[in-house]
Amino acid sequence: MYESDAALVVSASDLTGFLECEHLTRLSLEVARGLRSRPAAVDPMTQLVAQHGIDHEARHVQRLRDRGLSVVEIDAPTGKDAAGLRRAQADTLAAMRAGADVVYQATFFDGTWRGHADFLLKRTDRASDLGPWAYDVADTKLARRIKVPALLQMALYGDLLAGLQGVPPELLTVVTGDQQELVFRYSDAEAYARAARDRFQQRLADGELAAPYPNAHCGVCPWRETCTARWEEEDSLSLVAFMRRDHATALAEAGITTVAELAARRPEELPDAVGRTSRERLTQQARLQLAERVTGAPSYEFLPREHGRGFELLPPPSRGDLFFDIEGDPFAGDAGLEYLWGVLDTAGEFTAFWGCDPAAADQSAAERAAFEALVDHLSAVHAADPSMHVFHYAPYEPTRLKTLSARLQTREAEVDRLLRADVLVDLYAVVRQGLRLSKASYSIKQVEDFYRGHTRAHDEEVSDAGESIVAFERWLATRDQALLDQIEAYNRDDCVSTRELRDWLEGRRTELLASGALLRRPEDGDPDGSAENAAAQGLREELEQRLVADLPDTGRTPEQEATWLLAQQLGWHAREARSAWWEYFRLRDLPADELERETAALGPLEGPELVGADKRSQHWRYRFPPQETKVSAGSRFEHLLPAADGTRITSSVVEVDPTAGWVVLSRGSSSPHDHPTGLLPTSPPSDRLFRAALHDLGEQVAGCGVD
Repeated sequence: MYESDAALVVSASDLTGFLECEHLTRLSLEVARGLRSRPAAVDPMTQLVAQHGIDHEARHVQRLRDRGLSVVEIDAPTGKDAAGLRRAQADTLAAMRAGADVVYQATFFDGTWRGHADFLLKRTDRASDLGPWAYDVADTKLARRIKVPALLQMALYGDLLAGLQGVPPELLTVVTGDQQELVFRYSDAEAYARAARDRFQQRLADGELAAPYPNAHCGVCPWRETCTARWEEEDSLSLVAFMRRDHATALAEAGITTVAELAARRPEELPDAVGRTSRERLTQQARLQLAERVTGAPSYEFLPREHGRGFELLPPPSRGDLFFDIEGDPFAGDAGLEYLWGVLDTAGEFTAFWGCDPAAADQSAAERAAFEALVDHLSAVHAADPSMHVFHYAPYEPTRLKTLSARLQTREAEVDRLLRADVLVDLYAVVRQGLRLSKASYSIKQVEDFYRGHTRAHDEEVSDAGESIVAFERWLATRDQALLDQIEAYNRDDCVSTRELRDWLEGRRTELLASGALLRRPEDGDPDGSAENAAAQGLREELEQRLVADLPDTGRTPEQEATWLLAQQLGWHAREARSAWWEYFRLRDLPADELERETAALGPLEGPELVGADKRSQHWRYRFPPQETKVSAGSRFEHLLPAADGTRITSSVVEVDPTAGWVVLSRGSSSPHDHPTGLLPTSPPSDRLFRAALHDLGEQVAGCGVD
């Protein structure tokens, strides 16, 4: 966004930024009008992301050329004058009229909107003003999952492209960071893109742009320090831990705009738009944070006991316990790279499983070897001490174990055994569900104040996950061992901190017991599952061996190749079911207020209101923060209940409005259970018949051959 010839020029990135944060638009507008300067400091992570984006784009250009396509690159306009943009657009139109297969860095400018599409792709099955051909839009994106802003940006390019070729594009293609080409219809995004653009231009005209509020974009925003300083100066409600934006809005409408004002209120004085449980939680959280400001000393309080949550997730200490942390680079390779798996034992011995090799250009083999060695180590320690557990903080570690075992198709059974046995213990869940802390953030570096007497200082070469990634990227370029040493020191400190946290939590558990509380230790799961499943796995493995026993490794006949493929397919249903059950239990373990980011689920639910009833059922309406969700009317979903007692209750969704934030559930009139705090997908369907049919086919081929 900038002013040129007294006119405001805006771009697709300005529009997507507006949808992420309206205050970002305000700041950009002030820069454009000369009212403030853009921050001079450039975050190394932001630079890293930008460079990876450039590299990803360059690789795709080369792939297009390797396909034999003619590629015309448009020179980027220099400066910000309108004449330069019009020249670049004229060059773009000339390349299109000449029939180039690909127009790279196509420029559009209509006097207000400028755009630079990565690629225009020629197609000869549609005519346009250019002749018997037309162009579609394609863009490269580092992300492996496409979000709305990417399509919005491309739809804007499509609208500008239509002005040049006389017809709109039909397709929008996104080339993701893992080289997938995802195709969407322009017509599906056109209306939303135009509505968003109209709203953006209206807000620019009337100046009614929202105040800043923390969101996901803050992590990559150059203005985050500016906004943080403002929140602290204003004592913003956003500083209260786990404050939702819709709650902050409701509080502000009731005249409560600061942490101090919230701390001074009783729960019943808060508006009804903030649910009953949230009113109590937020007022007490504000009081604790305000008290630490005044005294300078951190404090905590115990949350009410819930069966199977909080301190009841904490297993008894064992000599074989391990403390685990991973360092991963989401930009390396096509699927990211877990480059360090760190493990600390109770004797203080640290083991680094490095997923990188200084002698290799491609690090995938090193990652695989490190992953296998790590899983083998965890499995061996567990076999020697079945009472041991592996402690970590937040869900990243088990998520990556599951993801890599499935993607690499190695150690799947071993990872499944560790998960079934409940070997991995998330201390974040213990903290989050068992304690209320006087901190605006419950990150482990903030929680360290309770057991180290201070929060983690940023005085090391590597002091957070972002700096670890930047250091590893530098190592990829230089192979400087000192960089790996810095990363290892950081990872080891995280593992040590995890052990110190576990010990501190044990002390808090003892304190809670001394107050008269009744607490249970969690029961270990069954690493092998049911006897029936174990027997079925044994039969499947035995049949697989019979099918491949006489097959050569290479040079197989078509019949032998078919037999080999059948043998590999015998375990397909088991692998798919394993991933589905892992996801099911992951969602069940989440607290309700973390469901907002899960499109397969819905939550947190608040404010139950009876809106209808008949002889067999009642219709209850619940509020939730507006969110993207796959929950739809007519489907059944499982309840997330306040107490994790293993009970599984389902309800039918009668109506749902994800934008307005309400859902109506049909529940049995005699249901004795608490109201749900969230909705989860039901357990995966049985695939027993499919497995049996495939096994029967395998037996037939093993006995009689393919014919």
